[in-house]
Amino acid sequence: MASQRICLFAFLAAVQILIGLVNVDASNVTVKIEPAWRTESSARFEYVGIEKFDSLAERRHVQYVSHYGLGSSGPITGTYSNLVIEPVQRYEGVDRCGMYATIPFFSRTSRVMSPFQLRLRSTSPSVINFFGFYWTVMKPHDAVTFYNNGVEVFSFTERDVTNLFRKYGTEELEKYLIEGKVWCFISFYFNIRFDRVKFEQHSRMETDNHMVGHFTHRGEGFS
Repeated sequence: MASQRICLFAFLAAVQILIGLVNVDASNVTVKIEPAWRTESSARFEYVGIEKFDSLAERRHVQYVSHYGLGSSGPITGTYSNLVIEPVQRYEGVDRCGMYATIPFFSRTSRVMSPFQLRLRSTSPSVINFFGFYWTVMKPHDAVTFYNNGVEVFSFTERDVTNLFRKYGTEELEKYLIEGKVWCFISFYFNIRFDRVKFEQHSRMETDNHMVGHFTHRGEGFS
């Protein structure tokens, strides 16, 4: 009987550890929506790069490696998978021209979505603690999820953006609307590690101006 109790306690302790491992603690991340019409982060950085996708051809990239404008000898390597690059037709990209990143269909007939992902690596002693992107034509069920070593550490959805705007009122929201859709640059400031970002949607999540780096001072905006 005593051995059974010990086994039970050990099992419960293991369950508590696993619960702790999968718990997503939002206090480890600060999210800021940059002031309206800002298309890059206003934070200060030890190092930072940006991928605007304008140099890429229109196609589905099974894999694409970016150094965020810092060159192959720079501190950041980002490997995208399942990435679709398309030309801006009207509103999708930051500058209303060039290219932007979106999510592919499994098939044009089923219109089932497959997320695209980004794996990040830094050679700097200062780890990557910042990710930001310009979220264009925001739609229901848009979501971005961050992982470290395969464990989810944070997730943020279109609904979270909507809830932030509710805190500040419709007058603030109207500054970010184009034909009824929200456009904004969102900055994620981490005090925990992350090494993978997943973008997913039930329609088509459209993004541009991916910024990666090690921030030293947070930028403007509200959270």
